[in-house]
Amino acid sequence: MKQKIQCNDFLKNNILTNLKVNKSKTKGLYFINTLNLEKNCYEKQLAIFEMENLKTRPMNLNIKPDDFEFYGDEVIFKVYEGKRTKLYYYNFYTDKIRIYADLPYKVKSFACCDDGFYFTATYRSDYDVEIIKSGTELPFYQEGVGFSAESRTCLFKTDNNSFEIKALTDLNTDIDDIVFDLENNRIIYTAFKGQPCKSVVSDVYTYDLINKEIKKWTDSNYRISYADKLSSKELIFAGVDLRIKSRNDNQQLYKINVITGLCEDLGKPSDKSNEVPGVVTDIRFSTSRPVMAIEGIFYFLIVDRYQVRLSKIDSRGNFKIYEMELRTIDSYQVLKDGILLIGLKGLGLHELYLFRNDQLTQITRYNDWMFTERHLSIPHLIKSYDGDIDIDGWVFPPVEIEPGRKYPGILMIHGGPKMIYTDVYSHDIQLLTANGYYVFYANPKGSDGRGDDFANIRGSYGAIAYKELMEFTDTVICKYPQLDKNNLGVTGRSYGGYMTNYIITRTDRFKAAISESGISNLTTTFTSSDIGYSYVFEYMGNKPTPWTSNEYLEASPIMNANHVKTPTLFIHGEEDHRCNYTESLNMYSALNFHGINTKLCLFEGENHGLNVTGKPKSKQIRYKELLNWFDKFLKKGRKNGHH
Repeated sequence: MKQKIQCNDFLKNNILTNLKVNKSKTKGLYFINTLNLEKNCYEKQLAIFEMENLKTRPMNLNIKPDDFEFYGDEVIFKVYEGKRTKLYYYNFYTDKIRIYADLPYKVKSFACCDDGFYFTATYRSDYDVEIIKSGTELPFYQEGVGFSAESRTCLFKTDNNSFEIKALTDLNTDIDDIVFDLENNRIIYTAFKGQPCKSVVSDVYTYDLINKEIKKWTDSNYRISYADKLSSKELIFAGVDLRIKSRNDNQQLYKINVITGLCEDLGKPSDKSNEVPGVVTDIRFSTSRPVMAIEGIFYFLIVDRYQVRLSKIDSRGNFKIYEMELRTIDSYQVLKDGILLIGLKGLGLHELYLFRNDQLTQITRYNDWMFTERHLSIPHLIKSYDGDIDIDGWVFPPVEIEPGRKYPGILMIHGGPKMIYTDVYSHDIQLLTANGYYVFYANPKGSDGRGDDFANIRGSYGAIAYKELMEFTDTVICKYPQLDKNNLGVTGRSYGGYMTNYIITRTDRFKAAISESGISNLTTTFTSSDIGYSYVFEYMGNKPTPWTSNEYLEASPIMNANHVKTPTLFIHGEEDHRCNYTESLNMYSALNFHGINTKLCLFEGENHGLNVTGKPKSKQIRYKELLNWFDKFLKKGRKNGHH
């Protein structure tokens, strides 16, 4: 018998990552990530996929790989041991595994060739002791990394005999994206140059494996995310030309002729974003590189209004978007006669799919329990309007609705702001609807998937979204008469946390609020966030700074905290370096000072990804705190059968 979603159902989620295939495209490997509440960790199970019979099976190894790369039709596993990395060579046919290398670095990307082993790793030129963190560069801390000043990701090589390690790039170069193009005897990479404030500008480089030479191909005018090969004579990169565009505008594709050095646009200008993460939900994360080049074709993902879609382009600019039913594509591999993908479809959780002959076939059934054991809230697409611009939104009704009864509602606000909501599964939402709440959300201006003009809210970081979200809330109330307009809550994280803070300083229509990992002061965010000085500067219009304009303080919720009437819960990770936890601490303190019901939940050891990649116990507590807070103020303390 089916039940409503329960709080601990998130522990049953199987999250698939790191899909890769061998050179002959006969088999693939990927990880199945599960949550272990007792050990308070994520566990990885390696699985193998056989193309011949479309079957998958777990691999039982005596090691626990953190990552892997195919070397032809064989595989090399990467295992972290503290600050060291051990590499193991595995033969599928003999089922033998042996140690390949033991390196004194935490290896990021790597590749093997006949004369040696190439890899990237982060290196610090200054001393690094536990009693002090010392640096002269920004960011001082980096989200998901920690202390990062004077850190460089360098390219190294070891030979196959002595395994002596040699640095191939200098300590003024910080590598971002890298492709080992061994077929053409080169390594392609993008890199930043070290400076006191990390620039948004990077460049495309190649390292010639024959001549041992590094060549720079771009002119330090682009914000670049990815680079790859189109052919032996052409490179490709995705970037924003900062001479004519702004940092957060959609990237375009460019090709470089390595014979002439000419850099030119590839294809028509695109008005779609080609950067991840795109879709916001709390039940998936991806570690896969979202672009790849195969036989002169460049494959990449785009955010297209309601979904992430796979696209491709050739060296002549011929462009194609694949039409398939997936809402997210979190990992993919192009095969000889199809495409293997990991993603979300409908309200389903992660599965492995095969797209062939314009048909999408589900290969795995790891998360079928969701449909066989649980009742889900089915989302309704709804639109509101800002002038002649339609704003996309969705409403998730309570799972069981009694005629004539009123139900409280929750407005959710996504982060970014250049991300999107769509109609996929979210445990937050399904847990709230299972406990008697309407949940509704929208993609106001600033969101992704609809072009640069729609995403551009520079100079109006909170005002435009506030206006549109309030109008969307009015539309939802009008169309859903069982939604109790007198019992509304609001919540959001990151930029959504900022907007929650912003909203409660401007209206008291919401009777409860939960602000997660948000911003309360744009001035302090400018100087404390790992991307603050570039991110906030752009969204404030690329002109003033906190020292030359009062606009930063005027747009900061902390400056209007004395107007707040809404009981507000703050949730934050103590190691959040994107939006420092002091942003919530300050807002919580201000509300406390003014006598407003408030609470701060500060999670030790958690960063900005608390709601997605947080430890199982942290996530469990977070879900319970979310339910308890809204119940306390929107149900007047009534218990409604928490699950």
